[in-house]
Amino acid sequence: MKLNNTLMLAAKTMGYDSCPMISFDIQKVAELINLPEDYVMGPMVAIGKKVKGPWPKPGQLPLSELVIENKF
Repeated sequence: MKLNNTLMLAAKTMGYDSCPMISFDIQKVAELINLPEDYVMGPMVAIGKKVKGPWPKPGQLPLSELVIENKF
């Protein structure tokens, strides 16, 4: 995951947006790019310029319920 973070931070400093990609068929991508047998797929990251904000995540709690400042 550190490589993803480094790549995403580098993209941000260059003015690009990024998003880690999950739920893709690793074997199909390996076939598509003719990945040699002695190699393995790593994490994928989409990098580009966003055209709209991210979709809301289902079940995500608002920050006001997660972050407490200046008290217990």
